[in-house]
Amino acid sequence: MIWVAILIGLFGDLHAQKPEIIYTGLEDATSLYATTNHLFVVESGKNRILKLDHDGMLIETLGGFGSGDYQFNGPTDIDATNGLKIYISDTGNNRVQIYDRRFQFLSTIDGSMISGIRRFQPTQLVVNEFGELFVFDTYSNSILRFDENGSLISSFKPVNGLIPDEIVLVNEQLELTDAKKGVIQIMSQNGLSVELFEIDFQGQELIRTATVKGLVFLLTGGTIEKEAK
Repeated sequence: MIWVAILIGLFGDLHAQKPEIIYTGLEDATSLYATTNHLFVVESGKNRILKLDHDGMLIETLGGFGSGDYQFNGPTDIDATNGLKIYISDTGNNRVQIYDRRFQFLSTIDGSMISGIRRFQPTQLVVNEFGELFVFDTYSNSILRFDENGSLISSFKPVNGLIPDEIVLVNEQLELTDAKKGVIQIMSQNGLSVELFEIDFQGQELIRTATVKGLVFLLTGGTIEKEAK
């Protein structure tokens, strides 16, 4: 299971009020992303992506096991870029798949397309405001940075052998969480500036959080919960 670290004092006490359960029965869910109107959930155990509204109503699903377009093998992470393009790390198929907001296939990034990269196994990912994609590749233990057309710009390694459970952008910097090491690493988008912080954990069943429009969504085991921020 992927653990998400919560910096005490940064988010405050997310459980001060009892959250509302809006969806249950997820099988090995690994990531959650909130847009203005929707939630996107990676349900790795069923090799699919769920699109929900903010009340937990299932709108659409994408995927099923396989290696073709519209199929996944152990997907890990998702960034829906506020609903414009949807980037999914299809880890078992060694690629990143890209869809539009209607779940129509757009393109894929795999190892055969990356010059100088013999093997590619993406896990955590995030997209910046310019459409550049940052992906952690477990084969090279590196962050790979792609432009909006899927061409590799650069790569760099986290320090101290860090293996991120989550990558987010905070104040235009990359924030890498390594729950096993109990560390958050702050890096510039070119990988040069690095700061390390030790972290504490609250609620070990908490996998991922997402905040939008004054709402906090919590992916907890097989359940999605919602509460006011």
